[in-house]
Amino acid sequence: MTPSLRIWGACRTLAVRTRQVAPPRIELLRHQQASGRWYSDDASSPASTTAAPAPRPTSTPGARPLKPVDKAEGAADDQPPEHARAADDGASKASYIDMMDDAALEQILYGGRTVTSETEGGLTARQEETLYREGVIPPPERTEAAASKLKASTSSEAEVPVVENDVENPGHKFALPKKPYAEGFNMKQRYHPVLEQITRLLMRDGKLSVAQRNVAMVMNFLRTAPAPIYSPKFPLLPGTPPASHLPLNPILYMTIAIDSVAPLLKVRNIAGAGGGGRALEMPVPLPVRGRRRMAFQWILDVINKKPSKGSGRKQFPHRIAEEIIAVVEGRSSVWEKRRQVHKLGTAARANVSKKLKLKKKK
Repeated sequence: MTPSLRIWGACRTLAVRTRQVAPPRIELLRHQQASGRWYSDDASSPASTTAAPAPRPTSTPGARPLKPVDKAEGAADDQPPEHARAADDGASKASYIDMMDDAALEQILYGGRTVTSETEGGLTARQEETLYREGVIPPPERTEAAASKLKASTSSEAEVPVVENDVENPGHKFALPKKPYAEGFNMKQRYHPVLEQITRLLMRDGKLSVAQRNVAMVMNFLRTAPAPIYSPKFPLLPGTPPASHLPLNPILYMTIAIDSVAPLLKVRNIAGAGGGGRALEMPVPLPVRGRRRMAFQWILDVINKKPSKGSGRKQFPHRIAEEIIAVVEGRSSVWEKRRQVHKLGTAARANVSKKLKLKKKK
């Protein structure tokens, strides 16, 4: 019978040796700067990295000592040549920002863009004033002649003979205070005529502040939008400035869009004037405010028929601004409405010379 194996006895005969632990490797931690690309670098160029400082040379027993560098020579090497320095100074002095005064910089940074009348090829202040008041853009020679004539008439009226014994302020012991507003100021007409009319047309339920906020958003959208592209099939008002000038003046942008698509007349149906109980179509010219009112109502009708693109208080004014841009570029269906009204008025112009025989109501 074979003797039984004894595990403990077998383990005692084995020589168990523990593995020696290797000493930790001490490495110098070197700080590596992350390579990155600056915002001003080109995308195709390699990443610009900051050069790391050169390691300090260690002195070896057989090495030759380094020659010390004179500070004056090092400073001379670091300085750029005189012609490069002069070119840099001339470029900095001739820069566009240095040539501008403080008033112009303040206007650009805080006052928005420059007005259209100050840019080349735009409308003058007299032309813009006539456009807002009459709805047409006159030539600059005509506006300047009218302005000089008005100035001469006002200067002749101001020359009044002064009497020495005349009382300066009749009926007042002390001088009257100066008015804080200009002569001829009217409280009810202190706003722009075009903006005031558009604001009133946009107002709902008597909420004037909401309408004013919507008009402000429309002008902000037109100011930040790119310049429109004119269509030769749908010409705007004669004398319209270039397309690049319209975003500079959103009020002019909106006025030209509305006046260009505004109808010149409307057709009235006069009951019983055609004979036999038939209504007679009579074309009637419209004033400036009536033309603008009808044109803006057409724009609102087109906007209300289009599907909504979202929600929020900015959604409605953005749709108005997009439709105004579409009118200027000739992509709006408002031009077709204007063509139909003018076509009907041209067909009914023969009725203008007819004598109307209306029955008096008893």
